[in-house]
Amino acid sequence: MCMGKDLKCHCAKKEIKHISDLLKTIAEDNRLKIICLLGKGELCVCQIMEALDLPNNLTSHHLKVLTRSGVISQRRQGRFRFYRINNKKFSAFKREFNSLMGG
Repeated sequence: MCMGKDLKCHCAKKEIKHISDLLKTIAEDNRLKIICLLGKGELCVCQIMEALDLPNNLTSHHLKVLTRSGVISQRRQGRFRFYRINNKKFSAFKREFNSLMGG
């Protein structure tokens, strides 16, 4: 039996849930690929579809999930939608995650 410090998690339950939910959202392969693509700059749906070789409905689904989570944001220009990383939200997530990991 291991004898050592009395270890306890000092993180707030709400904080853990928020980080866990966001990690689940971005952990899906195609969503992570979308984040990677958008890390290089703003793209329209058709560019994302082409890069991932996914049909429109599946691409739109992943974009909707990422937009709802706040990780990415969108803007409309005519009949086109352009997506980009929500730097404020993504930076906050990185800070929260680093804090959770003791960094």
